[in-house]
Amino acid sequence: MKISIFGLGYVGCISVGCLAKNGHQVIGVDIDENKINLINNGKATVIEKDIDEIISKYYNKKSISATLDYEQAVINSDVSIICVGTPTSSETGHLNLEYVYKVAKQIGNALQNKETFHTIVIRSTVLPGTNHKVGNIISTKSNKKLNIDFSVVSNPEFLREGEA
Repeated sequence: MKISIFGLGYVGCISVGCLAKNGHQVIGVDIDENKINLINNGKATVIEKDIDEIISKYYNKKSISATLDYEQAVINSDVSIICVGTPTSSETGHLNLEYVYKVAKQIGNALQNKETFHTIVIRSTVLPGTNHKVGNIISTKSNKKLNIDFSVVSNPEFLREGEA
């Protein structure tokens, strides 16, 4: 399967390596050129047991790449996994979902030019109702119909740093 992963921080980098190790073609997407360059040089963006070796091995097998170009990543994948940060506001204690919604807009824009069904997976920590809002954002941006042209599902991360 061809998978695009949005966000190359801890969860995203681990997901890139593990999914490539399981036989998938993986495209990492990030706004940080340094993270893109690390992945495109076969290096991990985080420190975690064995992840450097996994990223290097599957980069050399051409199973892993990274890009700033979110549109090409979506067009060239079957599934997009959202792994961006959801920092907590120090003032209110609520999760800030602006990065999730920004990626939803990007995916929606990209889906305008895609004819095949696409699945969006939210791995970021989010609040109840986020899938519905992400689906609406993507539908509005793409002019595509939720559950007909694309789907949005949750696969929350439960990683413990150092034990992923």
